[in-house]
Amino acid sequence: MTSSSDPRSPRHLLAIDLESVEPPREGLPRVGDRLSSIRAVTTLVFVGGDRLSGLPEPDYIVNLEHPAIVRHADGETLEGWPGDDGRTDVESALAHVAEALMIPPSDIFLVIGAGRPLLGEVEHVIVVGGEAPPAEGVWAPIAADGELIAALREARLLGRPSASAPDVHETAFERALDSLQRNVAESGFTAASVGDNPLSLHDANYAAVWARDGVITGLWTLPLDDPELIDAFRRTIRLLARHQAPSGQIPSYVRLVDDTPDYSGIGGIASIDSVLWFVIGAVRLAFHTKDRKLAEEMEEPVTRAMGWLAAHDANNDGLIEIPEASDWMDLFPRSYNVLYDEVLWYQACRDTAVLLDALGGDGSAWQVQAERVVEQVGNLFWPTGDQLMEFTGSTTGRFSAGEASYLLSQVTPFDYGWRCDVYANLLAALAGLLDEHKRERLFTFLWGVGVNSPFPVVCLYPPILSGAEDWKDYFLVNFLNLPDHYHNGGIWPFIGGLWVRELVAIGRTELAHRELASLAEACRQGVYGEWEFNEWLHGKTGRPMGKAHQAWSAASYVNAYLAVHDDAPAEAFPALDPQSM
Repeated sequence: MTSSSDPRSPRHLLAIDLESVEPPREGLPRVGDRLSSIRAVTTLVFVGGDRLSGLPEPDYIVNLEHPAIVRHADGETLEGWPGDDGRTDVESALAHVAEALMIPPSDIFLVIGAGRPLLGEVEHVIVVGGEAPPAEGVWAPIAADGELIAALREARLLGRPSASAPDVHETAFERALDSLQRNVAESGFTAASVGDNPLSLHDANYAAVWARDGVITGLWTLPLDDPELIDAFRRTIRLLARHQAPSGQIPSYVRLVDDTPDYSGIGGIASIDSVLWFVIGAVRLAFHTKDRKLAEEMEEPVTRAMGWLAAHDANNDGLIEIPEASDWMDLFPRSYNVLYDEVLWYQACRDTAVLLDALGGDGSAWQVQAERVVEQVGNLFWPTGDQLMEFTGSTTGRFSAGEASYLLSQVTPFDYGWRCDVYANLLAALAGLLDEHKRERLFTFLWGVGVNSPFPVVCLYPPILSGAEDWKDYFLVNFLNLPDHYHNGGIWPFIGGLWVRELVAIGRTELAHRELASLAEACRQGVYGEWEFNEWLHGKTGRPMGKAHQAWSAASYVNAYLAVHDDAPAEAFPALDPQSM
């Protein structure tokens, strides 16, 4: 949950049962001040009365004697309550108000007196008075304003979750496992739960096994050693290998309904990173399971895929040249040497070398290639103050980016991308392409600009605005890439998991705990219900706008949780030992 004073945070509903609470006669001025400070994001409901000295006026009043919910501002009665079930209790009244205002159940807070029965249907209950702590809920022993403030804070109304927030961490972990199960299909991992998403013509391809999504989901759930998930990963890899093109290309996705592969994205552009992720996934699945038979089965598909990828190094400089919009950002203007793809190319070279060595071959050529990529990325993508002066043909008129704080998103013979690709930079750091000094410099920049606000993290900083030199009219396709949307600065929980892992890797443990709680709250958001592990959220409002139960969102939370709580490796691609196969 974001800070309650942040206007972009989710709205809350605070209800006070005046019939059961006995406030001090002098009122609650300090509580009133605190509530006033979060008034813009809090709906205040009084049960059984219209005022309480020291508190702001309510938005709604619930009358249980003559069942009705009244809007305090104009005295109008809310329609629809009591509902068809005939319930006239506080719980159903609050649920009705919350649903009308699009407030999730997790953001309903209720203050009751000690004599009132606890409400199992309300998550956050603050009990005022009594001689002993209640079995459930947060306790304010007496109705003093200071104790109520402490109770409201503990219930998470007046601020972020605590640094550790173990309850949120654990709940999100269990819900992530459930979300993953929704994506286990006969063919492998789906990208998003088919049963939980109404699909229209333009997004029917979500009903498919996607190479990048499926491999990422498989890799990030390997530490669980869950036989069902590992088997789904194995089916994903074999499905992709079965549909490998004669050229060595791996399909972008394979449709569930008819087992038909598609090798391109929007506009018929080849999906480069699908092939890169396949190589990495096939090798790492075989090594994790110590399955030599699978390794031998995958040797030929991996070698052919690497040949297809190597052909994209047209000038033999060690880096591959990427067509525009040909990776996971399939509606975005990046091309030629693209950081994200070069990081994966580096890792694919390393993993191929290890696979060949493990099977008795010679992987040294691929290891040399990986070292060339490291050198080129360091030279081209992390500029010094005068390094980019050589781009004298720049169409933008920018000749130097100055001293770098992050790796550039792309480099072409005539220009470079100065915006920060947050995903690619985190992936590069966790893949070992940045030294300690550069990682700290990267963290300082990302933290300073707030890529983790309102939730971790936006994929691009800053977003491209209409009229900017790198704005493209195709951003309007399905209205996906407006500023702060989708690839143009939207929040992606799967990248948020990498952010948490990077915090662990650089030793910022307390921040990692706090950011894991914030990531859990992002995953709690939903279009159709709670704990949706949505595909992406709006970069400013933090509201979900993508598909429900996105497999890699759930998998990324699982991986981040294990890094924080179970000492699982934080790095993106732990080293493989050829002798272990």
